[in-house]
Formats: sequence, C-alpha cells, structure tokens
Amino acid sequence: MSARALVVWAIAAGAALAAGSACVASDSSRCGNDLVCPSGMLCAPSGDVCVDADLVTSCAGSDDGEVCRVAGYPPATCLAGICQASRCGDGRVSGAEECDGEVPQGQTCRTHGFYDEVGLRCGPDCKLDTSSCVGRCGDGVVNGREQCDGAELGGATCFTAGFYAEKGLACKADCSFDVSACTGGRCGDGILNGLEQCDGTQFNRSCDTLGFAGAMSGLACTSNCLFSNASCLCWGGHRCRAKSFRCDCGKLGGCGCAATK
Repeated sequence: MSARALVVWAIAAGAALAAGSACVASDSSRCGNDLVCPSGMLCAPSGDVCVDADLVTSCAGSDDGEVCRVAGYPPATCLAGICQASRCGDGRVSGAEECDGEVPQGQTCRTHGFYDEVGLRCGPDCKLDTSSCVGRCGDGVVNGREQCDGAELGGATCFTAGFYAEKGLACKADCSFDVSACTGGRCGDGILNGLEQCDGTQFNRSCDTLGFAGAMSGLACTSNCLFSNASCLCWGGHRCRAKSFRCDCGKLGGCGCAATK
C-alpha cells in the first residue's frame, strides 16, 4: 500500500471512530462505574442503575418527598432523586404495582394462600400472577389440611362427622366442615340419643340398676359416650360382681364384696 493510500485509510478510520463516538454520546449516557445507559434512560443519582430519563429529570434539584410530575402519570414524590411515578417495566415496584420484572423477595405462592411454595410470577401488567400456584382453600379440591373444599366433601357425611343422621353436612369458607345443619344428635352434645349409654353427666342407668349395689363410686362417662371402667367401684379400683355381690362397708370403714342374700 502506498503512503498516500495509508493516509487516506487513516483519515477514513478516524472519521468512522469519531462518528461512532458521537453516536454513543448522543444516544446513551455513561455512569461513573462504566455502566452505559441506553437512549431514553439516564443514570440514577446513585450512579449504579439506569432509570427512565423523565423520572430523573422531573426530580432534578428536588428533595426527597417533594412532588414530581411525569407526563401521563398521576403526581408522585421524589425519592433518592427518582420520581416514584408508577411505570410498569422500569424494574421498580412503585405506585399500584405488585411487582416489576422480578417477584419481590419473600413473596411465594404460600404467602398468597397456596399450599405449595413455587409458581409465583410477575405478570406483564406488573401484578403478581398466581396462575401456576397449586393447592389452596377455594380451588374445589380437598388438599393440604382441608376437611372439604366447596361442594367437595371427600365422601364425608354428618354420620362420619359424628352425628347419628347422615344428611346436612356442608363446607365452610375456611374449608372445614359446617355441621350446623346436621341432626340426630351426637356424642358430646350432653343429650342422650342414639345408642349412647351416657353423654357428659347424663346417664341412662345407675349403678344400682346395673346390679352394682352399694357401689361407693358412681357412674363415669367416656368421650365415646360409654360407661367408664372407673364406674361403680367398691374400693381401691375393685368392682363387685354385678347382681351376685354387693359392696359392703363395715363399721370400721373397710369395704368389701359380700354375696347378695
């Protein structure tokens, strides 16, 4: 290559570099940490992130808390030199946004009422998208610790819920059984019904009618509404044979089982 050709080539290369530099200078901005912001964005006052230009310029010279206005958005306030106007897609959660790009730290499907943790996403409208979350009260499927869900009772009836009549079981909004319409009574309602021997302090017999004459302890009832083994005792946990013996306590205070006459 001749000397003249080299000179022409050098001039052309220099012009191209200058043009390129001018293009970068006019369409982008460079932050102090060598971060280059694209056209339409400026470095935040912190210098470590790019922000939409109008969000920066609208707070130029303003203190935190002062009102800022960005065209097309409601008035907002300045914070760290950036107008907090809500703009979906700027990477900042502001205004009515629930997220912007990434799901906020600490937010999972579980924090939104689902049983599984994974699946929460940020939608294009900057609202949290739970469409991929699974398992929650209200989805019509019995899962987790639910007893029921909506019309799904999992095969349960009032009878399996402890009542003596079958119909009437429903589901509450918290996915627990609603037994308010169940009928027929149940063990624990304090009323003798069904095949109950007792219910709380209610008994269908007495120690005497059961043949345990002279018993020192009365009848006791279990949580299953049956007579307790602690019923109709004579002494020290001993019970006399029904109808054949009676509990007899002598004048000296000792008790024992004596044959009935």
